[in-house]
Amino acid sequence: MIIREDLEILQGQSASSGIVIGHAYVRKVDNETIIPRTLISEQNIPEEMSRLTKAQDMVAEELELVRKKIEENLGPSYSDIISAQIAILRDHEIIKEVRAYIEEHHVNVAFAYRVVVNQYVELLEDHASEYFRERVADIRDIRQRVLRALISKQTVLSSLELDTPTIFIAKELNPADIMMLVTENVLGFITEFGGKTSHASILARAMKVPMIIGVKDATFTLESGQRIILDANQGNVLIQPSQETLDQYAREMDNLQAQELKYQAESHKKAVTQDGFQLKLSANISLPFEVDDIIKYGGDGVGLYRTEYLYLMKQHLPDEEELFREYVRVVKSLPDQEVIIRTIDLGGDKMSALWDLNIRNEANPFMGYRAIRICLDHPQVFITQIRAILRSSAFGKVCLLIPMITHLEQLTESLEIIERVKRDLEHEKIAFDRNIKTGIMVETPSVVMNIEAFAEKADYFSIGTNDLTQYSLAVDRGNERVTKIYNHYDPAIIKMLQKIIDAGHRSGIPVYICGEMGSEEQALYLLLAMKADGVSVAPRYLGTVRNFINRQNQKKAAKHLNEILCMKNRKDIIDAIDKLIG
Repeated sequence: MIIREDLEILQGQSASSGIVIGHAYVRKVDNETIIPRTLISEQNIPEEMSRLTKAQDMVAEELELVRKKIEENLGPSYSDIISAQIAILRDHEIIKEVRAYIEEHHVNVAFAYRVVVNQYVELLEDHASEYFRERVADIRDIRQRVLRALISKQTVLSSLELDTPTIFIAKELNPADIMMLVTENVLGFITEFGGKTSHASILARAMKVPMIIGVKDATFTLESGQRIILDANQGNVLIQPSQETLDQYAREMDNLQAQELKYQAESHKKAVTQDGFQLKLSANISLPFEVDDIIKYGGDGVGLYRTEYLYLMKQHLPDEEELFREYVRVVKSLPDQEVIIRTIDLGGDKMSALWDLNIRNEANPFMGYRAIRICLDHPQVFITQIRAILRSSAFGKVCLLIPMITHLEQLTESLEIIERVKRDLEHEKIAFDRNIKTGIMVETPSVVMNIEAFAEKADYFSIGTNDLTQYSLAVDRGNERVTKIYNHYDPAIIKMLQKIIDAGHRSGIPVYICGEMGSEEQALYLLLAMKADGVSVAPRYLGTVRNFINRQNQKKAAKHLNEILCMKNRKDIIDAIDKLIG
């Protein structure tokens, strides 16, 4: 699409793809709002505190509505995050400190409330733990809601005028905002801060709401009422576009919608090449309700069920029953289809806040204390999740997947724990699949170099191409200065993929790909040539990937594989694949 050069465009990072057109609504945070400092008399203190109580009641009523929406859409286990916000709202210590500040300084309640809550924010925002820094966002959110209710006597929803399609812009958003707004004529989101793996971004993707994050100074540059185009496919925000540009994007959206309907109509088809090679095409999910999209677009089950979101949305470790209810809901929704459930892949900073662990901040958490490393050091957490997964296997085709394995001893110890849990369940006469398959994520160079040994113990491999690329090329893909180094088509990565697939096939086990690479045409062409057994992608890409595979010839691709493997730089590899695809 050609865009006029004189058009004002803001750029950010796509957190949830899609294109929408609407009017901007900019949420100004409370530190941009002047809170007057008004002196009051002693006898007015009860009246000021009464105003605070009324404001808190208004906010609590709105949060209860949000809690209800979360429970209806995600289930009751996910509403803990709202309970935490209500606890902050009703915190007796904060209320007591606000009263004390008013009594000492004889100032209005809005000013006193902001001063007191800001002290809590400043105390926690520089905390070493990412988990506690995220809790600061909850405190800021409550501060904003209460101050809005105090000053304007309005809540977030009552202050919005959403008669027209709206794109909501804020410094940051939390899951409560997403759940509250997506059904209120809000078509998309733009934020200045946040990450692709934040709670809000994950939820936006799951709910298929376009979202762009990291848009510098968005709340200052954009103004409420402006017409904008949110192109989350490209990470662009187009301000006050011309009619010509609007027409271009309208046609693009119509084409995408027609393509969407086509893919849904073809959901019964399999991912088979023109010469009869079938690739297992499954979906990556983070939340149970995403199963609806697997059915809609026709995936071969779940290739990667990320189980972290339930842990992130709670204030304590979920128990076995909560986990079991979560997993069995997915399994029962996909009868006769495989569901691969990955054990928790969280860093120590997040896990330490859920139970009594003293884990200091780590300079490089991606290579630090996380995932199976924590689980093996604290087996009770691991055992609780394994019990829930095994119990769900009595209701369908379930597989276990262990992340962040780096050496064989970790896999051996993990398998021993799983076997111990199986014996416990048998002793308790609890049903499960005795022959459940256990695979590993291949995402570190150490596993690749010793892949034959792992192939003797694992039932299947699932290649996490995102981390494998990151670790192999020694590049932090979240660091803007080095992102150009991060590339799946590096000759080293291509050779690693071939080595893993060959080792798996020699041992008679399937090899799947579950990273972002699996949805790229160049990568799919390579994986067909290498005879990978399957790919797992976001549900929305199932139709696109199937359509591409249906148009390819596996034997033709395989003829050029050795030539590509001998190439010495990325550009040559990409150019060669593009030429072959045509």
